[in-house]
Amino acid sequence: MSQQGFYKTILVPVDGSETSQRAVDAARELTGAGGAEVILLSVAVDRDVMPSELMATGHISSKNIQDERRQQAAGIAQQAARTLQDAGITAKDEVATGDPAHCIIERARELNAPLVIIGRRGLTGFRELLMGSVSNKVVHYADCPVLVIN
Repeated sequence: MSQQGFYKTILVPVDGSETSQRAVDAARELTGAGGAEVILLSVAVDRDVMPSELMATGHISSKNIQDERRQQAAGIAQQAARTLQDAGITAKDEVATGDPAHCIIERARELNAPLVIIGRRGLTGFRELLMGSVSNKVVHYADCPVLVIN
């Protein structure tokens, strides 16, 4: 089967990390001129705001920090979409708020995406070591194939 028409939609979660950039690069290579649409999804992590974050940012409310997280996620998704669009690939940026693995899995289901391309390690740090990686959860619970990029 030729590449054209094999994937209509590819979901690529992005978080600004080096491995998520490699996932974007892999999507570019895979889609080429095949006509697939690439959805770049960035998730603003919905977790409690720590007092140290309030002090470090100078914000007085957790809503401001949540808004800032959402704006950062939007910027990451927009930049990744521009990278693909500049290469002539149809790309759309999206932002979700919540648990990254859950948001990715749900969006893949909503899109009926035939493929998710995800970086193996993102920017979640120590929490990831304790609770399991986002990519690991997506591999185990997504209803479609998942390509994990190192």
